[in-house]
Amino acid sequence: MHKRLLFAFSSILLLLLAVSCGGGGDKTTELPPGAAPAAGGGPAAPNATATVSGKIAFEGTPPPNEKVQMSSDPYCNMHAKDYPTLETVKVSDGGLENVIIYINNPPNATYPTPTSAVEINQENCHYSPHVFTMQTNQPLKIKNSDATLHNIHAFAEKNPQYNVGQPVKDMVNETKFPNEEMPLPVRCDVHKWMGAFIGVFHHPYHTVSKGGGSYELKLPAGKYEVVAWHEKYGKQTQMVEVMDNGKADLNFTFKADSKPTD
Repeated sequence: MHKRLLFAFSSILLLLLAVSCGGGGDKTTELPPGAAPAAGGGPAAPNATATVSGKIAFEGTPPPNEKVQMSSDPYCNMHAKDYPTLETVKVSDGGLENVIIYINNPPNATYPTPTSAVEINQENCHYSPHVFTMQTNQPLKIKNSDATLHNIHAFAEKNPQYNVGQPVKDMVNETKFPNEEMPLPVRCDVHKWMGAFIGVFHHPYHTVSKGGGSYELKLPAGKYEVVAWHEKYGKQTQMVEVMDNGKADLNFTFKADSKPTD
């Protein structure tokens, strides 16, 4: 009799524990691939079902980029022919590359931090990519693919300064930027011609124009201020509104004789 009562009591206790631990049918929230849970406990990030795409057009004759003098480093000088000029103004098929496109007014939400690393490589005494974007606290992997000394110096104003030397080929370091910063310039103190720009955002709604000046943003439904920023010509802004699962075209034009804008 005592054993039967003990078994019944144990069964009821296990049933109560199952209900209290989620047996009542609560749904599990799935994160985007490569994302970690974000701190803060704010509203969940809305689904980015809309698409804004377009072209960053360039009018006029592109100004000549500054020639690179690599004679100060024999190793770099061997590869000077691969990168004879800087990448300040890179135009292809009438479009401007290396333009950072992002939205100024993202939905008020807590966005998961990607766990996959963004990579910048020092190869042939050149930063690759020259311009890229990432999220706050997303890992940044820094690699030296050259058999010469490099360093990566992030001239941050809103983030902690970062300046690390890499004297060995295939050396890799990793860092993160906890605060938004747009743009965050990167230089090599050893080779003055080497430079790159990073856009650091707390949200995922940003990209960089590719060949021909093309770009694409995935956004939640809503009305947004879209910004296009270039290292020489500054930024332009336009408004766009997209519906759920909708598409919108949004083009920008930079001109060869344009003055830089803040």
